[in-house]
Amino acid sequence: MPAYNEAARIENTVSITADTLSKITDCFEIIIAEDGSTDGTDRIAAGLSERYNYVIHLHSEERQGRGRALNRAFKAASGEVLCYIDVDLATDMKYLEKLVRAVSTGGYDFATGSRMMPESDSRRPFKREFASQGYNFLVRLFLHSKLYDHQCGFKAFRREALFELLDEIKNQHWFWDTELLVRAQHKGYRVLEFPVYWRHGGSSKVNIVKDVIGMGSEIFRLWWELFAAGLFTGKRKILLTALLALLILTLIATLLGVSEILENARQASPRTLTLAFLVYCISWPLRGVRFQQILKRLGNSFGLGFLTGSIFISQSANVVLPARIGDLSRLYILKKNKGLALTTGLSSLTVERVFDIVAITLIAVLASSGAASGLELAPWMESLIRFSGIAVILFFAALFSVSFREESLKKKPENKIQEKTHDRHLDKIMDFVASFIRQMSIVAVRPGAFAAVLASSLLIWGTDILTCFLVLKSFSAAGTDLSSTFMISLVFLAVAIGNIAKIFPITPGAIGTYEVALTAVFGLGGIKPEVGFTVAVLDHIIKNSVTLLGGGFAISELGLRWQEVLSTDPNLLKGEKQPGMEKSIKKQEP
Repeated sequence: MPAYNEAARIENTVSITADTLSKITDCFEIIIAEDGSTDGTDRIAAGLSERYNYVIHLHSEERQGRGRALNRAFKAASGEVLCYIDVDLATDMKYLEKLVRAVSTGGYDFATGSRMMPESDSRRPFKREFASQGYNFLVRLFLHSKLYDHQCGFKAFRREALFELLDEIKNQHWFWDTELLVRAQHKGYRVLEFPVYWRHGGSSKVNIVKDVIGMGSEIFRLWWELFAAGLFTGKRKILLTALLALLILTLIATLLGVSEILENARQASPRTLTLAFLVYCISWPLRGVRFQQILKRLGNSFGLGFLTGSIFISQSANVVLPARIGDLSRLYILKKNKGLALTTGLSSLTVERVFDIVAITLIAVLASSGAASGLELAPWMESLIRFSGIAVILFFAALFSVSFREESLKKKPENKIQEKTHDRHLDKIMDFVASFIRQMSIVAVRPGAFAAVLASSLLIWGTDILTCFLVLKSFSAAGTDLSSTFMISLVFLAVAIGNIAKIFPITPGAIGTYEVALTAVFGLGGIKPEVGFTVAVLDHIIKNSVTLLGGGFAISELGLRWQEVLSTDPNLLKGEKQPGMEKSIKKQEP
């Protein structure tokens, strides 16, 4: 029994539990994992352990969190079937025998009562019911769990199975149950969930706001560990996503006619393509200036050459790796070479990405208005623009709201000291999130900073669009007047939608999806599909070539290796060495 400040009911709970257990077996023990109580629970539990030989009291001077208390209790237990129940006895104890038998004789490794199965009889306040339903839905959705209820305090475990998983569970507080059950299912253990009669036990130690935020971050952390961390690691996975990009390009080229596409490419003006190449090169120092602006406002001043090089490297990694996971390499370079805190690196990178979306969404809206008289957007194009716009509005609304709340709290002296949760891992997450939001608001919410970063973002994307415009202009076969307002708007719209599509990165560098988007938009403007596709391919080749050339030069200048910057191992961000990289890291030590 995990117990924190349960003086009013711990003795009655032990008595009822002992009576119930005596009808199931003549060999049992009740361990009270008393967790830093301040109301006398420790004295009562100590007295119970002296009075009854089947009661064991484990005391902690400081509150450790439910998960850590349970870990300590299970390691001290001697039984082959290990159970835990909440002290409030919210679950009817008539189900205890079913819980125990499921593991002792039923062949299950884990068993849990459920308040949320259709057959369950459960009552509790609407606020908690709503939060719990939402939480369990997210666990099923993201962590692929088949259970209805992960947090019911009524569980049993086969000792050997539990101890095989115990050291893998990283959370030491309320998420402990969820992580255990998800990992058990992930590894193929047999888990029984059965409906119970459950009534809200009154007071609760759960802090709805802080614990829900903490548990939400834990869902993401466990999802990353179980499903995402290995998704894009290793040469095989990179090869598969690269093959997908190649397949998309091949299918389109086959449908449009390979010979016609090659003929169009041969007719393109080398001089104009070279000009497009040079124009795109100009966008990179602009990217460096923007990133320098962002970091300066966060109190960090680095050279323009170094920052531009770090952007080149991370974007080069994004050309090779899917899901924009190459952005991790920039965080790694900033931390390794300049000692920049991970929070600052992540917030500055997030601000950069958000303003990219703001700029291209604004361009898409304006361009679609300019071209509205000459074309009708496809539903998926309108949806992309609408989705991007809504995402931007929600992001800034949330940021403004949080920033306003932080400013209000600062004005109240009694709120200056941040409340701790007694869970070190959760406290770390909360501190990180608070710092992350505070740093983003410095750049994204303040009018002067907002205007400066938005202006530089529009300039960057203006050069990107100009590059595509020059590529299109190099084709005499385009057969349209490129100087018209309509065609200029069309190019703006094509590049904007192509880059909004990159928000859903299916392939490395969005190769294939970018070409599809540009070809579709060009087609609306009367440009032949085979010409539009050839323009899109050449435009992407020019941009990726500049990116990779710049990335290779920057890697050489910074004394790094491709293997190092293409690694997706999160341990690199913590400063831990990865196998096979000792040589490159040693070179940097002097």
